[in-house]
Amino acid sequence: MIRWLKKYRVTLVVIVALVCFVIWWNNSRGYDDSVMASIAIDESIDESSILEGEDAGGKLEPSFNKYADSWNEQGAQDAADFKLSIESADYSAISESGTRLESGLGDLAGDSVALIEEDSWAEYAFEVPQDGYYQMGMSYYALEGKRSAVVRSVQIDGEYPFYQAKKLEFQRMWKEEGEPWFDNQDNEFNPRRVETAGWQYRDFVDSEGKVYEPFRFYLTKGKHTLRIQAVREPAAIGTINIFSPVHVPTYEEMLATYEKQGYKKMENQLIKAQAELSTLRSDPTLKRIEDREPATEPFKKDSIALNSFGGASWRTGGQWAEWEIEVPESGLYELGARYGQWFLNGMPVQRSIKIDGKLPFKEMDAMSFPYKAEWQVKKFGPKDGDPYLFYLEQGKHTIRMEVQIGALGRMLETVTDTTRKMSLLGREVIQVTGTNPDPNGDWRLEQNITNLVPRLQLMAKRLDDTIKGLYELGVNEGSSEVSTLYEARDVLLSMASDTKSIPARMLQFNDLQAALGTWVNGLSKQSMVLDYLIVKSADEAWPRPDAGALARTGTMLYDFASSFTKNYGGIGNVYEDEKVLEVWVARGRDWVDIIKQMIDEDFTTETGIKVNVNTIPAQQMQVLLLASTSGLAPDVALGVEGEIPIDYAVRNGLVNLEEFSDYEDVASRFRPGALIPYKYDGGSYALPENQNFNMLFYRKDIMEQLGITEDQIPDTWQEVMDLIPLLQQNGMDFFYPHAPNNPALAINEFAPFLFQQNSEFYREDGKYSNLDSPEAMEAFKLWTGLFTNFKISKQADFYNRFRSGEMPIGVADYSTYVLLSTAAPELTGWWGMKPMPGIEQADGKINRSTGGLAQTGIIFKDTEMKDQSWEFLKWWTSADTQERFGSELESLLGVEARWNTANIEALQRMPWQSSDIDAILEQWEWFKEREVVIGGYYTTRHIANIWNQIVLNGKIPREAVEEGVKEIDKELRKKREEFGLNTEDSAQEKTAEGGVSP
Repeated sequence: MIRWLKKYRVTLVVIVALVCFVIWWNNSRGYDDSVMASIAIDESIDESSILEGEDAGGKLEPSFNKYADSWNEQGAQDAADFKLSIESADYSAISESGTRLESGLGDLAGDSVALIEEDSWAEYAFEVPQDGYYQMGMSYYALEGKRSAVVRSVQIDGEYPFYQAKKLEFQRMWKEEGEPWFDNQDNEFNPRRVETAGWQYRDFVDSEGKVYEPFRFYLTKGKHTLRIQAVREPAAIGTINIFSPVHVPTYEEMLATYEKQGYKKMENQLIKAQAELSTLRSDPTLKRIEDREPATEPFKKDSIALNSFGGASWRTGGQWAEWEIEVPESGLYELGARYGQWFLNGMPVQRSIKIDGKLPFKEMDAMSFPYKAEWQVKKFGPKDGDPYLFYLEQGKHTIRMEVQIGALGRMLETVTDTTRKMSLLGREVIQVTGTNPDPNGDWRLEQNITNLVPRLQLMAKRLDDTIKGLYELGVNEGSSEVSTLYEARDVLLSMASDTKSIPARMLQFNDLQAALGTWVNGLSKQSMVLDYLIVKSADEAWPRPDAGALARTGTMLYDFASSFTKNYGGIGNVYEDEKVLEVWVARGRDWVDIIKQMIDEDFTTETGIKVNVNTIPAQQMQVLLLASTSGLAPDVALGVEGEIPIDYAVRNGLVNLEEFSDYEDVASRFRPGALIPYKYDGGSYALPENQNFNMLFYRKDIMEQLGITEDQIPDTWQEVMDLIPLLQQNGMDFFYPHAPNNPALAINEFAPFLFQQNSEFYREDGKYSNLDSPEAMEAFKLWTGLFTNFKISKQADFYNRFRSGEMPIGVADYSTYVLLSTAAPELTGWWGMKPMPGIEQADGKINRSTGGLAQTGIIFKDTEMKDQSWEFLKWWTSADTQERFGSELESLLGVEARWNTANIEALQRMPWQSSDIDAILEQWEWFKEREVVIGGYYTTRHIANIWNQIVLNGKIPREAVEEGVKEIDKELRKKREEFGLNTEDSAQEKTAEGGVSP
């Protein structure tokens, strides 16, 4: 044994050392929750920034919490015993246009004021008898619009009291039309959700659900005005109520009432209300979903059963769903639900629960549903106590559950405020060090920035307090949902302890701000799935939450065995041994489900053409190429990347759409510039489905601080270059997109500069690169000069930097519009969008040309159903179909998935705000796509290389361009020879071999 130990002593020592290291690493890799205990925090220090007056926060209204805190500090109290109802027709003033009187809406006999157009308004005069807090609400009737929730702003005496008052949402009502339908595989599909009209009442509440109760408005005794203004969607106003704050009784108070009334507990009652049978919901995105847990009711082992409700789409504050139940006797019942909440790791979610339109008692305004990676049964009651009792009269009742984020509201606001303070501090650092500081220099930041260390420590403390607040909510220590706060807190403390390291860590500092912004957005999404609601007597046992390990294992084994024979590619009705059109779609399953449902309901019904739809992986276009070369290609493919059609056309693999007599009529649905990439050798080989586009986004408040009015927002690149120094002098920057980790995007980033110089990528029908032309050289200098001469950021998270104010203006695509519209409520009214900058032409017009290569539909040459394929492609790209698909998609996945259709008419029907759609259509007047040619991938590659050579390596632009053009021309000639295309003009070929033509 001793001999053996001696022989392997080195190995044993290494093993022991590794074990000790692993143990040490495992114990030290977490975060220390006591880290703030040893730091003396002086919360009385002045933590304001010298930039505070220039910051957006100085222009924005306070949040409701800050507004209420301010009045509370002054001793504000709730007003008592007051209620005033104002009929909408009794207005004191009204906008000159955009309104009308509606008569006989629903069950309302009289007239009501309808705000139809955006920015229309009605104003009401009223008087209150005493100083104090008041609450408000109104009845409303949503009129036909673009399917979105109605949004109104509220001003008191001509001002917004807090920023949430600028965006109050009043949801529409949706229900299912008919029964679910089943395909010939017995898979269940959601019935269509349709809007149901009717009067509703809603208090003025936080549209994000981050404040528990309806808003309190502080009013002084006397006369006031209330202005209600349309922000989005038409709706009529019924009655406006202004009243003393309502005090909902607690459960203990309600229990005393039960005892006083002599209500008895029921016996032998167990009622389940299946969640998928929701009678009403606030949003068409709320729908039935499938769950494969055997205890979920009902369960099918061989096909899809939509047996639960909600899931990832039931997540946004204010979203609600309603169920109808019927109880056989009057008495006291217990309530609960079988639910799944595995969406936020370790984080509970909340719902406000109303019965027959009212909170039964205060605790039901914030019912918590804890996290667990499996199904649970929630007893509506305190965490460690008996379930609450609810008195229900015999007969039918409604139970409404609404997404509530109130428990997190203040914490999320604290993190957002801390992020803003970090942004201000970062800009102060930049003012001292410049945008490219020497990381080894001694910048004496503590002497140049007031209270630097205490401010960093206070920021860290607020994040630490948030972490502890999350623990109190039931979040598990070490949860991944808290890791972002841990990291930010520790980085702030590290910077405070070593201020000399701050200049070299500004990238990390900025990334943390982006991460905190993402964290806030993530926690604002409170998803949950429901199987059924439970109404039972106290003597009945609660249902079991799961089916047990044996049943689950059996189901998993059965699903595994079935996977070898089940067709996962086919969607909806699958036809065999029939003449059928085969369509492949390169999109996600949810998207394809909608397409197939529309085909079965509309296209096949109208034309009699049967269609099989299969999914293929998005971004894997080689699947189509392999299928085509092997003779297994479909008839039609959708979701095809914009550069692919020409690759197939040159191989004679696609149908020339110009062969069809009505091609020109169909092509007129799109901008002419959108069809350029799909033209080859006199033919057209694809139709665009959607298209991307860039716009200029700007912060109105910050631009105003800089002395720039809205009519002075840059229209040309020269004006942008004049603006950038002013931004940088104030610690801010301009944004232009650049994706260093995705060179394929470089060509799209460069294209606007080239097209605005009235130049093209190629000459002589794609034989030669045109990047060596004088116009292209000017385009390169302008593009790269933004990064070399003006030192704008080479990479940035524009959305978060835009919110923080660091990048108050920049160019970005339409997805940024969606983000700002849905996830930045504090900026409502403080940002704008206009066409991207361009270059002024000799006639005074500004050339704003830009493109956005997106996805297409194509017909394969080998199809035996050419005419049917064309009928399908015409149907799919029509305005009606595109509008419905966009609506269904948004209904399913939310506004984040808004469909950017290429059909001009359909785009105008989408639920954009009128001012925004006007800006988009103005940009579309200059929409132009680049030509796609054989060997063009070398252009893509070398444009990225040229940018790198000029910006990163300091190369002279002409040298970098000439080297790139030489390689591009070689590849273009090589590919044309490979495919037997015309390669005449030997003189130019020799020039291309020897160098770039002058």
